[in-house]
Amino acid sequence: MLVKIGPTVHVDIGRKSQSAPGEPPDLPGKRIKAMIDTGAGGDCIDERLAEELRLPISSTGIISGVGGTHEALIYTARLYVPALDRLLFQQFTGVKLSEGAQSHRVLLGRTFLRHYRMTYDGFTGQVELSTD
Repeated sequence: MLVKIGPTVHVDIGRKSQSAPGEPPDLPGKRIKAMIDTGAGGDCIDERLAEELRLPISSTGIISGVGGTHEALIYTARLYVPALDRLLFQQFTGVKLSEGAQSHRVLLGRTFLRHYRMTYDGFTGQVELSTD
């Protein structure tokens, strides 16, 4: 499982929740596959998904990875992590995940992970996130 899909959680993502106060967030992007990427400094979103969800562009930035450095758009979004029952408001760097035939549409890096404990079972691919 580690080789095939890596540590994965499902998230909901969007610009604005349509739920009533006290209810779980109702964001337009539902059950999006997000990879927990301990090698990534920041959090990323597939550019096509960001465009589909009409996420606002907040700035641009220089990012680096296996392909070198390049300028990327920075999007702002609400992210709901059902496993934590947390609604977050944060920035995501736009990257070309779908163009690279990746099955994940969001990468959650160390800026996300620094607030949580993660347990990962490499045999099953199961990920557990907690706040304690």
